[in-house]
Amino acid sequence: MEDTRYDFIIVGGGTAGLVLANRLSNDENVSMLVLEAGGNGDEDPRVAVPGLFRTNANTENDWAFTTTPQTNLNGRVINHMQGKLLGGTSSINAQALIPPSASDLNAWEKLGNTNWNWETMEPYLKGFFTLSKPEEDASKRLDLAWSKDSWSKGDVSHLGGPVKASFADVQEEGPLGTAWIQTFNNLGYPLTQNPFDGASTGPYSGASTIDPVTRTRISSSNAYYHPVKGRKNLYVLTACTVEKVLLEQNGADCYNATGVQCVQLGGKGRMIINAKKEVILCAGVFQSPKLLELSGIGNPDILGGHGIDVKVANPYVGTNLQDHLMHSISFETRDGFPTRDSLLRRDPAAIQAAMGAYKAHKLGPFCSSAVTSFAFLPVDDFKNNLQQRDLFLDQVSRSNTKHPIDHHRVSVLKSLIQDQREGTAQYFPYAAQATLAQGSMQPGNFITFVVSLSHPLSSGTVHISSADPSVKPTIDHQYLSHPLDVELQARHVRYIEKIAATEPLSTLLKPKGLRNHPAAFIGNDLEKAKEYVRLAGTTNWHSVGTCAMALRESGGVVDPELRVYGVGNLRVVDASVMPLIPQSNTQSMVYAIAERAADIIRNSN
Repeated sequence: MEDTRYDFIIVGGGTAGLVLANRLSNDENVSMLVLEAGGNGDEDPRVAVPGLFRTNANTENDWAFTTTPQTNLNGRVINHMQGKLLGGTSSINAQALIPPSASDLNAWEKLGNTNWNWETMEPYLKGFFTLSKPEEDASKRLDLAWSKDSWSKGDVSHLGGPVKASFADVQEEGPLGTAWIQTFNNLGYPLTQNPFDGASTGPYSGASTIDPVTRTRISSSNAYYHPVKGRKNLYVLTACTVEKVLLEQNGADCYNATGVQCVQLGGKGRMIINAKKEVILCAGVFQSPKLLELSGIGNPDILGGHGIDVKVANPYVGTNLQDHLMHSISFETRDGFPTRDSLLRRDPAAIQAAMGAYKAHKLGPFCSSAVTSFAFLPVDDFKNNLQQRDLFLDQVSRSNTKHPIDHHRVSVLKSLIQDQREGTAQYFPYAAQATLAQGSMQPGNFITFVVSLSHPLSSGTVHISSADPSVKPTIDHQYLSHPLDVELQARHVRYIEKIAATEPLSTLLKPKGLRNHPAAFIGNDLEKAKEYVRLAGTTNWHSVGTCAMALRESGGVVDPELRVYGVGNLRVVDASVMPLIPQSNTQSMVYAIAERAADIIRNSN
């Protein structure tokens, strides 16, 4: 570091932070500093090899967050991975490239976020990646007919963004993906339109952030940082933990961010680094609100309880925490069906064979995360039972609210259930067994069907546990605290039984075979499904919302320009600014938010 003054200081070299570093350092007259608490894992096989993503849990690449005991999940503590390295969670996630719906984004604008809608965000959502077109025979095997017009018109890959994306071939994944699509067609839920066009239901083969040639992970690190790391105006400091943002009073009730206080591992103590233009927090859904609170921005009761002077009082910092709660049922497969169970059991011969195929030919199970087929569905119960649907809608209408954004959540869910033209849950298969916290791994091979609640009504909090910056925050998602989440998810979980009993997926399963837990035998019993929802629920690693973008009086922490209320020269750009959780995996949204934020920041400086 040649200086302690930079135009922009970016706190967090993760998914969003490195997008900003790339885009803002285009101006050679602007100096940029990125501070990342972790290291550089780009050469780490656990990062680079797609199928090894789960091996990053509880390593130096993972913040290894945990929740408080969750009352409505039978008191269980939920582990929550988050990337602690360059690229952030884009370096350790399951690489799924799933678009949000137009209605997700249009709902953001209704919170007072002008131009945060589908029309404005669509170019950013389609522009950060380049989707590789598979060979014609692979397209047929993957049933990519929905993408035919997109290739010719360039709707999906027209801007050629830096994130390379590709499809996993059926030859790599086996027959599960094909059977998945055919089964939903037989259930009366064919894909309604291109998933990238803003509104669709039904099954499809999904793309992944994986290089189509090298079959290695693409993250914000190798997509955005590597091509520009030689720029003389861009500095990246790893193993450096930011402790707080420095605020200078500018008038009676106004502050400006002037820099940060940080500590580098192995360094000579605390450093003060000054920002001439802005400090931008890209520390993630758990760390960005923590840094605001450590800096004196937040709920006075919480700050005062830890002896922190209140500079900007905002009771909504660290609130509005949402996640996609997911549930899995594993079904024993017929004899001879290929799965990844031997890899999960760490069978040496299976691991050696898989790694050999990957190194020699870029083939085999390590070429993908195995999460490559998806379906967004409405509640099947409500499809032919309008009386039951209307009863549920009445219950949603009478929902109690505890946060100003809650009534917007209710409005979104009511619209989705009433129209039935978009999903309220995401389903996907996985060719291996899922174990529950209370269960052990069963012998044999399994296919797991997973369902994740897309638009939960429950929300939680994340707050500092101490004034000591090294102490992890207290994370309480309050999963299923809204009773209608149990009602809705139980119906989706029960539908897994129907999926598994429908051809051709049913032909892949062993009749009366084992399952991953005794409680997973649900049948048509809604009460058993509710019991399983509480027993088996876990995170989909999609937490958002703790520095929500909304009007301040409506629960907001940042404005539509992503500026922190009450503080000049301070912004937040990461998953924490999403006021309402989208239906999709959050990676796509974070990339798009960061791309748009770069344009906003350039235009305002």
